Amino acid sequence: MNPPKIDAFVLAAGKGMRARPLSLVKPKPLFPLGGVPLIRLLLEQLSGPGTARVFVNLYYRGSDIRNSLGDMDGVEFLGEETLSGSRILAFPRGVDPRPLLVVNGDVFMDIPVEAILREYRRVSCDGVLLVRRRTDASYKAVIEESGWFRGTRRSSGNHEIMYCGAGLFSPRMLAAIRHDSFFQSLEGSSLRVRLVEYSGIWLDLGTPALYHRACFNFLERAGLPESAACSPSARIDGSVRLKRTILWDNVILGPDTSLDHVILADGVRLHGGSSRYRVITRDSNVPLGIA
Repeated sequence: MNPPKIDAFVLAAGKGMRARPLSLVKPKPLFPLGGVPLIRLLLEQLSGPGTARVFVNLYYRGSDIRNSLGDMDGVEFLGEETLSGSRILAFPRGVDPRPLLVVNGDVFMDIPVEAILREYRRVSCDGVLLVRRRTDASYKAVIEESGWFRGTRRSSGNHEIMYCGAGLFSPRMLAAIRHDSFFQSLEGSSLRVRLVEYSGIWLDLGTPALYHRACFNFLERAGLPESAACSPSARIDGSVRLKRTILWDNVILGPDTSLDHVILADGVRLHGGSSRYRVITRDSNVPLGIA
């Protein structure tokens, strides 16, 4: 007998405040990695034979996301009238009671679906959270005890773990979420939640600087040249000099333009001059910052 299927839910409704000014041009789930929108890279991993249905929630620039995914079969969109603090609250409670794999739409990873499912089926639990070793103290630390979730805390420790942005929720666990932060619901309940540690690629696209770093880490990992950070629709004069620069759609670069560690958003036109460590949209030109 085949094991029961799961549903998958990609969280794509947020406004991306930390990613401004880029998120004023397009929502974070549409930020391209190697020329492909992030959310498409995630959904392609979730459409396997073990998945019954795939949902995407929409709020900020939801029509942009819907239009970008219009050619993908089997994706159901859940529009939100107001933006919930915990995006999981947007999932309708009336759907069939299958386990739900929830994935954040602003990070890239090789989602270890089989490892998560294997742990969920191996032990008696209400859910599984994917965790990894922390790389930055700004991420909240997860408290672990013998493989079980015991809460979260703010700490500067170097060997702690953090939530990766993917987890499997049983119907019971999903029904228990009442707070803006699902961690608050877990910490105040008797739910049994397992932790699975992940050591693969994990790219946070939360700010322009983090996105810039993520883009070139993705290209290096995929064996792609730096030029793959440039949209095919960009028009670049032969005299242009580019170093670790990302060009979104319909960018036009005229003669004698030199760019070093720059992100150019959709429709930007530059004719000569040089820029270093900048984020440039049609309405703004700001420092890239340091990731």
